[in-house]
Amino acid sequence: MGTGSVIAERQDHAGHAQRGGRTAWLPRWVRLLPPGLLLVALVMELSAPPRYSFASLLTAAVVLAALLSRSLLTVVLGCMAVALLVSMHVLVEDVYPDDITGPVITLVLVTGFATALARVLERTTLQLVQVQAVAEATQRALLRPLPDSLGPVRLAGVYRAADEAALIGGDFYSARKTPHGVRVIVGDVRGKGIGATESVATITSAFREAATSSPSLQGVAERIESAMAMDRLDLESGGSLAGNGPGGTPSGLAGELFATAVLLEFAPDGGLLRVLDRGHPPMCLIRADGGVTRLDPGPDYALPLGYADLAPAADPEPKEYRLAEGDTLVAYSDGVTEARSSRGGFYPLEQRLAERYGGADGAGAGAAAVEPAEVVGFVSRDVTRWADAVNDDMVVVVMQYRPRGGETRPPGHGAG
Repeated sequence: MGTGSVIAERQDHAGHAQRGGRTAWLPRWVRLLPPGLLLVALVMELSAPPRYSFASLLTAAVVLAALLSRSLLTVVLGCMAVALLVSMHVLVEDVYPDDITGPVITLVLVTGFATALARVLERTTLQLVQVQAVAEATQRALLRPLPDSLGPVRLAGVYRAADEAALIGGDFYSARKTPHGVRVIVGDVRGKGIGATESVATITSAFREAATSSPSLQGVAERIESAMAMDRLDLESGGSLAGNGPGGTPSGLAGELFATAVLLEFAPDGGLLRVLDRGHPPMCLIRADGGVTRLDPGPDYALPLGYADLAPAADPEPKEYRLAEGDTLVAYSDGVTEARSSRGGFYPLEQRLAERYGGADGAGAGAAAVEPAEVVGFVSRDVTRWADAVNDDMVVVVMQYRPRGGETRPPGHGAG
């Protein structure tokens, strides 16, 4: 499951709705209810005793058409209803008055109001589809789908926003192939939903620029810190980020602009991994020879990005690891490990990975054949099964060291 898979599903759904109408997602039998009611009314009038009238079904069919059909179809169905009303007046005796001008006028007025309602719903649906398209474009700009591989690193990931309709949230990731090796960042900004995307845009943009130019991970982190400091100044002065809209960040929260993150560098020389943890949950490592462990960020505690000014003398050093071919890293946000079951228990990521890939004896069968996309799919499905509801943004990025894996490949051309 690639990072674009969830987004692609929603794009297909939105495109389907735009092409087939606002109810294209409904079962066909539901959309056939309005003409079905006309048919039922006709059959009942012809078969029931004369003292019973079913003309009210005609009105119900027209109103239902406004909710389930386009305005043109509503007009057509309204005309059919009026024709049926006149026909039933002629065919069925002792039920309708000699003069049905009143019922006909009523049905015509109902058709007019129903058509107007259908038109309003069409415009509203079009606006929603356009807003969805803007959200999807923003999502692609901020969180671009991961390639299947970058140099010696195979990649896969999934991203889910707490506000699923918006697609956008406060978790982020980015990966770049640079002269210093493959660099990756995975993190979580303060807050969630649309209001957090301002910080996501700042951090991901700063990372993409600094990852290529900075010789060290500390330099990359410092560049991100500088960009976040400029955002903080904007907030304090009531600048662009302090907007009063529903997605704006209140200026009073300028001091709370921060993000936890883990920065990784897969060095060009033989399996050397550097990790700079800035207050983010520790990654899990699935060993190629079996076993799952949690990567301890070390004794040097590092403050989250945006809080470096609280400890200006601190200069946390990246921790170094040696990876064997096939070793797989799982980075994630707290939306994964803080998902609660019906009994209130948090999702035990390390334990679930060990059961799936490591085994109780630390030599899980198939650990050497782990596919990044399969790990992503397992965690995503498993969290959904575990938790009653996932109420926080969630990101999972899986990175596998494969020095003989070859060149960079775009999404959809590798393990899927």
